[in-house]
Amino acid sequence: MSDEQSQTQSDETEVARKLKERLSSLSPEQRAVLERSMRERNVKAPSAVDSGAKAAAKSETPRRSRRPGSTMDFSLFFFSGDGTAKGPGKYQLLLDSARHADANGFDGIWVPERHFVDFGGLYPNPSLLASAIAVLTENIQIRAGSCVLPLHHPVRVAEEWAVVDNLSGGRAAISAASGWHPDDFLLAPGDGQQRYPRRKDEMFESIDAIQRLWAGESVEFPRADGSSQSVRTLPRPLQPKLPVWVSAQGSIETFVRAGETGAYVLTGLVAQRPADLRDKIAAYREALAKAGYDPAEGKVTAMVHTFVGSDNEEARETVRGPLTAYLKTFLEQQDSFGSEFSKLNEAERDVMLNATFERYFDTLALLGTPDKCESLIEDLVDIGVDEVACLVDFGLDPGQVLKGLDHLTELKNRYRHRGDTEGDQS
Repeated sequence: MSDEQSQTQSDETEVARKLKERLSSLSPEQRAVLERSMRERNVKAPSAVDSGAKAAAKSETPRRSRRPGSTMDFSLFFFSGDGTAKGPGKYQLLLDSARHADANGFDGIWVPERHFVDFGGLYPNPSLLASAIAVLTENIQIRAGSCVLPLHHPVRVAEEWAVVDNLSGGRAAISAASGWHPDDFLLAPGDGQQRYPRRKDEMFESIDAIQRLWAGESVEFPRADGSSQSVRTLPRPLQPKLPVWVSAQGSIETFVRAGETGAYVLTGLVAQRPADLRDKIAAYREALAKAGYDPAEGKVTAMVHTFVGSDNEEARETVRGPLTAYLKTFLEQQDSFGSEFSKLNEAERDVMLNATFERYFDTLALLGTPDKCESLIEDLVDIGVDEVACLVDFGLDPGQVLKGLDHLTELKNRYRHRGDTEGDQS
């Protein structure tokens, strides 16, 4: 065993020792709350916190490797840039990553819409950043991941993304979201708080209006006095139809409605079990067929935390701090909705976050070597996912992210469509 491996095992043993101390200090009532919260998130009970030796053995567990004919599309996903950062260069990682993805055959790059929080605060308007990416790239599809449609008039969305479509030579796309936090709805046209309860219906209504405007139709909208005005938007886009995903996570109803409208689906593995996602994808494709669409033409994209490297244990320790902090922030954002996480004290949260991190590293994220990550890709292929959107900006140093993109490209190239591979060999 090398000195580096011995140090890694020693560090893991110390982490386990501290967690066991924290766990033993909890009262029976506190532990009951913790275990209930962990069950809700499908996280293994903390009584079996791995020792360093067990963790080392776990890393050697045989994993699924790529089957002949398995294919998967890959895109890059941005979501969690810290809006409080000062000084220049805030968007350098995004732009450098876009160049890499464009030059190395990735299918798309996603930029989100986020408001009023440090976490993701770099991304208040995806169309602005999409315009910057459009003039830096030549091949990659440029996508909003997502555009919160109830916060915007459909005319503005059609206009702004038509600009992106022209700047990019016809590479614009969006994923439509209904919004989730009431605070965001102060941005919505009219009385946002009254509109909040029917935000999902408004999202689908907006998708229809945007597609009609995109196609060049005149669409009627109400004036302030209640009368109607017919509107046709400019500039005219290059694509005849805007590619649209629907952002869906917890509700199977949203998957079904996406299928009924012929849209794609953008989902993720945060707070969602793969078995549940399989059932939602099946319902989506069934809805496509019932609505007269070809189920094979549907597309499901799953957002997955990603850092691919040359060594599994080195990757584990590289991402441990940033991913744990990301998961903590995600769970804290649920507090305003009465999540179990809000009821835990600091010791309980530490135990839960460590167990959650280990679960994500082992089974729910593209973290580690390309060989290790093949296992998750094969699982996603099995449940019907067509594309992985690789979330790379969850707190790592930009240099580490860019270095990891080389290994991610290696993984992506293993899953190129057979026709592409055969063409390369001819």
